[in-house]
Amino acid sequence: MISITQFIRIDRRKSDPLYLQIAYQFINAVQRGLIPNGFKLPGTRVWSEELGVHRKTIVAAFDELEAQNWIEIRARVGAFVQNPTLKSQKDDGSVINSTKTSHKAGFSFNTSFVLSSPFEKRESRFVCNDGQPDYRIIKTQELSRFYTGALKRRNIQSNIGNYAVQENDFFKEQLSYYLNLTRGFHISSAHLLSAKSREMPFYTLAKTLFKENDLVLVGELSLFSLNMVFNQEKIRIKTVPLDSDGIDVGYIKTNFRKGQIRCVYLNPQQNYPTTSVLSKVRRKELVNLAEEYDFIIIEDSEDFEFNYLKEVSLPMATNNISGRIIHLGSIGKNLHPTFQLSFMMAPPDFIAESKKHVSLLNPQGNFVLEQALGEMINEGDFFRYQKKALKVYKERMLHFEALLRHYFEDEIKFERPSNGFAFWIEFQESVSLTKLRQELKSRDVFLPRICMYQNQKLTALRLGFAHWNLEEMEEFVVLLRESYEL
Repeated sequence: MISITQFIRIDRRKSDPLYLQIAYQFINAVQRGLIPNGFKLPGTRVWSEELGVHRKTIVAAFDELEAQNWIEIRARVGAFVQNPTLKSQKDDGSVINSTKTSHKAGFSFNTSFVLSSPFEKRESRFVCNDGQPDYRIIKTQELSRFYTGALKRRNIQSNIGNYAVQENDFFKEQLSYYLNLTRGFHISSAHLLSAKSREMPFYTLAKTLFKENDLVLVGELSLFSLNMVFNQEKIRIKTVPLDSDGIDVGYIKTNFRKGQIRCVYLNPQQNYPTTSVLSKVRRKELVNLAEEYDFIIIEDSEDFEFNYLKEVSLPMATNNISGRIIHLGSIGKNLHPTFQLSFMMAPPDFIAESKKHVSLLNPQGNFVLEQALGEMINEGDFFRYQKKALKVYKERMLHFEALLRHYFEDEIKFERPSNGFAFWIEFQESVSLTKLRQELKSRDVFLPRICMYQNQKLTALRLGFAHWNLEEMEEFVVLLRESYEL
């Protein structure tokens, strides 16, 4: 006789419902061979007495197990164990697992470096990045109540599985209100398109704006993901010099003709990766040149909210009378990756066309997430989280700056970033970043290649600071110093 308590332990401290705890532990016991296939189970009353739970809980567990084919309930006979993994047999009785599975495709297919992830996953005590927030600041339990509440809304229940409803109108109204308040826009929800990832608007723009061999100008150091997406669509990309005032607008006017440029992409608030800010003079020059040369401006405003200055220049798209500026951004970046959304702001006719492409990439949209974010904005919690996070990140930014100046003095050159989560650090003398990466690895520090920039004229790192607390960044900078000296 098998005792139920041998393989099932109830833990009332867990958030999982009791019937699911019972079902999952039962499945685990069957998979491990602790309960034989075909074994007749004791009745639900016996389970209830041994485990100390209500009989209805056992009935619910049995229903779950039957639905997943782990037991067979025969009327007036009883419940019997059945292991669905043992039923995977051929007609001749041999087990499927005995067949050979090819590790190489038997057909040709297109390959591209574009789709290879530029990110590397490593397990180290310290992991550097190119500028990511610290998701430990906001407790996930606090965020979960918004998502749970959103799931219970009547409009959510009525639209589940409805492919015709891809956007949450309530969220778009709240997002337009938020952008009007924080970025100086005067827009309605018709100007907005939301997407789950930052790359989704890039693909949409590639499909809606460009023909093959159209010319896009970017900074000589610019965002790799956009470059890869556009290259895949056979869009020509040419670089423009950068300096402390951002992209060189005079260079564009000198080296390109009217009608030759289709688009200029930039982040005027903080260039990636150098963190330089486009000056007010150049912003005006670029907008005027776009009118004269008839090209589009794609203004990426990633990390716009995380600005450490008292006075912040508004986006160029706030003065978009001609309708040739497309504004990109994100929301919820300080909360948790699950709560992040990207958005595109542009004239309504272009937004309507762009939706066609986004609906193919994400046909069911992000209805529940948008409801949760909309409620966070509406109830004021979003602003509260934002203010709390900005205070923490400014303190960390200043501390990281002080550490760099203390441990490296004149050996590196950098400017305090005005916003965002990263420093752009240039070494005064050429050092091998590959060797530095290896030395850091020996000290249990992982430096990804996306943080490293080196050529004949430049040796630089883009180092994120926001994901470390003060003690962690102090340890890291000491390890960076030790690795640099070798």
